[in-house]
Amino acid sequence: MMRINRRLCVESLLVTLFMTLGIIGWKVARGMWMTATYVPEMTHSYSSVANLQSQVTFGAVVRWDAGLIFLYGIGFILFAAAYYGIRSGLMKRKQRS
Repeated sequence: MMRINRRLCVESLLVTLFMTLGIIGWKVARGMWMTATYVPEMTHSYSSVANLQSQVTFGAVVRWDAGLIFLYGIGFILFAAAYYGIRSGLMKRKQRS
């Protein structure tokens, strides 16, 4: 029977959490930088009024429904499990040698 290493389990969850927060932080910082450095091209801005009313120049619409939240939760758990598996395998290999 396999015993679960609690310290390694907590480490796996923390690494996954910090990696997720780092990715979100990078996207936020990059979006802020792109917004601050955006310079519109005024010469072509008013060539067609129809395009001004129906197009968005940047951004995305994300709808948070139960399926998407479930998918992100499963991804989080799978990444934490993969990290745990790799680290425990490396620890066993280190103990054998």
